[in-house]
Amino acid sequence: MKTVDISGFGSSYEAACQKMLLNGIRFLKDKPTFDWSGYKSYQNITGICIAENKDAKALDKAIYGELEDTTGAMHQAVVSHLAYIHKNGYDAWLKQAEGHGMRIYEISSEEALDKEILSAQTEWQRKLDGGYDPMEEVLKSIPKENIIHVDPTDPESINQLADRIAEIVKEG
Repeated sequence: MKTVDISGFGSSYEAACQKMLLNGIRFLKDKPTFDWSGYKSYQNITGICIAENKDAKALDKAIYGELEDTTGAMHQAVVSHLAYIHKNGYDAWLKQAEGHGMRIYEISSEEALDKEILSAQTEWQRKLDGGYDPMEEVLKSIPKENIIHVDPTDPESINQLADRIAEIVKEG
């Protein structure tokens, strides 16, 4: 199957994006009237794309499927690609991406994506089990006043995060 490099990161990160894309394409296949207005995002802020209506919430559930440890950036990018595919068609998506110089490549199988994702998750779990704390590394470089806490399962918490980020961007 031909596809477009969504993330530019390769490896298991890109494999997860492709798995999300495939899940979304399957979900949208028989939904020509899907309501894309149910997604809320913020200009110049990557990684916040909030499902606010029934259609968007159902698509999100389908996109994630059995995947764990996805990012907001993955979600937003995949939703954007799915919207283009849904409105313009798969072949037009490939042609548009190629016209913008994006990498087009073949996925051998969905099973290969699943194996790559599982392998990366297993390796990550080994690191965590060995005592690695990724947040400790991240927090070393961020001033405490710039840390914003969010509960990704709480839409209000996500909205507050988005509003705070917009304030920070506006302050410049």
